[in-house]
Amino acid sequence: MKNKTVEINNLLYKISREDFSGYEIVDYWDADTTAIGLQKENILIYVSSFNFPKTNNYDLIIEDLKTGKILKSETIETYAEFINGVQVFLK
Repeated sequence: MKNKTVEINNLLYKISREDFSGYEIVDYWDADTTAIGLQKENILIYVSSFNFPKTNNYDLIIEDLKTGKILKSETIETYAEFINGVQVFLK
């Protein structure tokens, strides 16, 4: 995505190679170049690299859009942790 950081674009590329389906990339934060969302049905996965330039670490928040309930919130330090954190929501 043109308006996103290298870290976010690299993450999106890696995710595209995973065995996930039925999700869409959403950008409710188009002015924030360090954030992107993945949405599958009523689940929104917010990913931000704001505090982590050039480290490939991310803040991750998973929210149920129907209820507004935060299902998960954590700092991710590796891509494997990211996949482990989101796979149940994207498979």
